[in-house]
Amino acid sequence: MLLFLVSFLVMSTTVFGYDEKFNKIDVDKILADDNLLMAYLNCFLDKGPCDKEYAQDFRDILPEVIATTCGKCSDIQKDKVRKLINSLINTKPDLAMELKTKFDPEGKQEEKLALFLTSAK
Repeated sequence: MLLFLVSFLVMSTTVFGYDEKFNKIDVDKILADDNLLMAYLNCFLDKGPCDKEYAQDFRDILPEVIATTCGKCSDIQKDKVRKLINSLINTKPDLAMELKTKFDPEGKQEEKLALFLTSAK
């Protein structure tokens, strides 16, 4: 029985969570380099190629990440998403609004996202 529970927990993380490769994204590096940040944002907004590390992969899951308020994210991924979005809101509010308009045009996730952004682990 214990073996079954351990197996289930391991499989649940694999099946129901996002790939661990997203844990390796260096958000600080992206935020420190405006050209790199803009390359990612242009990818997410369909304004440019998705040729940076994991950009296309993250772009593909971004609608679900927004819709579920990072519901499948690991704690590490949640911290990275919080840091990135909060930084965008503070430093590039126009681009933050553009992302919101693209991925939550009706504002359905606005309240949940605000709570998520101010919460800690």
